[in-house]
Amino acid sequence: MPESEEQVPEEASQPLPDADSAPERRSRSAQPGRARRAAVVGLRVAAGTIGIAAAVAVIAAVGLVPLPSRSIAAPVVVVTPQPGEQTRVCAGGLFRLGDQTGQNASTLSSIGAPSVTADTGDTAVRTSHLGTSDGGTGGTAAAPSVVTLPDKAGTRLSAAQSQLAQQQDYSGFAAASCAEPSSSIWLVGGSTTVGRTTLVTLGNASAVDATVALTILSPNGPVNAPGMSGILVKSGEQRIISLAGFAPNLASPVVHVEARGGQITAYLQQSIVRGLDAGGVDIVNPGSEPATRVVIPGIRVVNAVGLGSALALSNWEDAVAAVRVAVPGTRSAKVHVSLVPQNAQPTGVSFEMDVAAGQVNELPLDSGAQTDTGRVTIPDGDYTVVLSSDQPIVGGARVSTVSAAASGASAPASDFAWYASAAALTGNTAVTIAPGASPELSATNSGTTPVTLVLTSQGGADLTLTVPAGVSATIPVTAGATYVLSGAKGLVVGISYAGDAVLAAYPVVSPRPVSGAIIVHP
Repeated sequence: MPESEEQVPEEASQPLPDADSAPERRSRSAQPGRARRAAVVGLRVAAGTIGIAAAVAVIAAVGLVPLPSRSIAAPVVVVTPQPGEQTRVCAGGLFRLGDQTGQNASTLSSIGAPSVTADTGDTAVRTSHLGTSDGGTGGTAAAPSVVTLPDKAGTRLSAAQSQLAQQQDYSGFAAASCAEPSSSIWLVGGSTTVGRTTLVTLGNASAVDATVALTILSPNGPVNAPGMSGILVKSGEQRIISLAGFAPNLASPVVHVEARGGQITAYLQQSIVRGLDAGGVDIVNPGSEPATRVVIPGIRVVNAVGLGSALALSNWEDAVAAVRVAVPGTRSAKVHVSLVPQNAQPTGVSFEMDVAAGQVNELPLDSGAQTDTGRVTIPDGDYTVVLSSDQPIVGGARVSTVSAAASGASAPASDFAWYASAAALTGNTAVTIAPGASPELSATNSGTTPVTLVLTSQGGADLTLTVPAGVSATIPVTAGATYVLSGAKGLVVGISYAGDAVLAAYPVVSPRPVSGAIIVHP
């Protein structure tokens, strides 16, 4: 080769790549960058996921680990009140309008003082008398007795009274339970027709004057008369008001007594004179509050045959045994009346009666009996009256009796009794048996299981009475005794008396609940 010929480097002598091979090189050169970027992103996602999981785990751990707590309990003071005095106020002695000569017909005359019995097994019982009375008996034994038991926890107070009147034109036997003062009292009984006198007696043993309003229901609806409201009964006072002053010639009254200020006790006193013959006397005891089921326990029928003969005499229409029902509300009621014999006696009777709103209806107790058998429709025995209604009602029953020595030609010695309804007892309850003829305790069991009632006597013999489910049972008790009724919850109980021309009764009532412990928050 000539020396002038120029030497070309071997690399330069290599042929240049063509244009078609450039993308392939670029693709190969870009792959490592994308892989790095994908790896970085994947690491970031994994790191984020791990971080979130760690945060969740930490939060869960914090939530599950019990944290120390600090709290301050609100200061609380529990105050247990000392038991207050228990008080029972009796009806007081019997009164008549006018004297034995028939003079001073608008003046009250006292018949005498009742026999009052009170016992708790504790000698701390105090007895006093209301100091003022419209009848002029204030501060005497004829005034309403006030029986008080000072602060004594767990002791049950009970008291009752009875009185026998034996005047030519005013005779009969009356008994009443001494009541706990109240602001609402229902009295079913009485009459103001010719020869029938009914007095409303109001007693205020509290330290506060009371203002009383009377509501009188009749077969024609509520009675409207001046002076029925705003009746002032001062502390320590007995007021005696003739029902005829508001509702004359009313055969079937029902009286609701409401008090404001001090709480009071209220009774009706009814007497009957047929021509010149005394027809009996009674004290109408307070009954239960309006309810759709009303029970009237302890009804006694005595000498039904003799009474049947006397009913043929003039002016004896109201000697028929009857039930009186009133509807205090604004809707009329359909009432089912059942006269149920006690102690497995013969089958009783039942019937329906309709009572309009605000009115009173009275029907004979034998309205559901067959009267063409030639026998007395309600034979001698013990009964319970059960009233079932679709509206709240109040009710009572009246039964009369005559002396066994009665002759058909002349009016016999007679007496009558109003039997008040009673509420079911709320627990162990004390009952005092006032002096009187053949006292009995009647218990009605509306439950589905038998009840064993234990009568624990305060100083006498204890008694036990089994009352089957759904029926009533009766047991003789001792006059003048006081019993504590154990196992009495749910029973309806009454005390009744019966003898020759003698009838009386009163219901047994549980005391109202006392205040329990009080929790005071600052």
